[in-house]
Amino acid sequence: MALSFRLGRIPVRISPSFFVMAVILRGLTEPDLQVIIAWVVIVLASVLLHELGHATMGLAFGLEPAIVLHGMGGTTSWPGAAKLTTARRVAVSLAGPGAGFAAGGLVMIAHLVLGPHFFPPTRLGETIYHDLLWVNVGWGVLNLLPMLPLDGGNVMAQLLNATTGGRGERPARLVSIGLAALAAAWALRQQSWWSALLAVSFLSTNWRGLKDAAARERDAPIRAALDQAYEALDAKDGARVLELARPVALEARTAAIRAEGLQLMAFGFLLEGRMADADAAIAALPPGYAPHPSLLKLRADAGR
Repeated sequence: MALSFRLGRIPVRISPSFFVMAVILRGLTEPDLQVIIAWVVIVLASVLLHELGHATMGLAFGLEPAIVLHGMGGTTSWPGAAKLTTARRVAVSLAGPGAGFAAGGLVMIAHLVLGPHFFPPTRLGETIYHDLLWVNVGWGVLNLLPMLPLDGGNVMAQLLNATTGGRGERPARLVSIGLAALAAAWALRQQSWWSALLAVSFLSTNWRGLKDAAARERDAPIRAALDQAYEALDAKDGARVLELARPVALEARTAAIRAEGLQLMAFGFLLEGRMADADAAIAALPPGYAPHPSLLKLRADAGR
């Protein structure tokens, strides 16, 4: 069962997989239970601090963030992020690693000033010190690599979007694929299996993202037909809605565009009194897409 709580205005959810993965990262090679427990606490606090860096910066820009910690790390999400300027999006991305660097700096200062009073000169004390630096600073540096979905990759994508008029995703994905392939090869050479698995997952994610971006680009020209179909829907011209939406539903490469086309077809069928055809269009929606409440209401009213 996931652990859920709030830190001020920020909801936080921690999946059990987060703790499982933290233990696996250290527990497979560490016989000392105290070291494993300290490691899990450090990873939890540091990853949460990283995500709070993103979240607090988002709050400053008027967003409503939510944090989830999971087996692959942490994610901060919010609605309305598309409204931010490029500079603010970059600031949000950099705030996570920045929080970790600040924490790492405080750890180093505490070690220099307080010495053994803060980190006892024992194996456990030295391990805690080095783990705090590695997770907050080392992971932060790696997270700034220009590779999606890392923060450095997000910064790269935002800057490319700003300089290419919104067409930065494809080059960002290509750079990410190249770096992920190099990282996977290096990790395999070093027999670092977790790093290799992570790099391969990034490679797969970016490959899928590249294909999705290509599909969206191919679908872009039919966006105009959807806009015209919405205008026809506002005018309650069912025949015109069907004329415009049917080719979209048949030719769309992406699930989102196909779902819009099918829902517009369902609206058009209902306006034409063809309830069976409307039901068929609704049933054909791609997995994960539910009919809009207004469509369900119109269908219910038509059935009366």
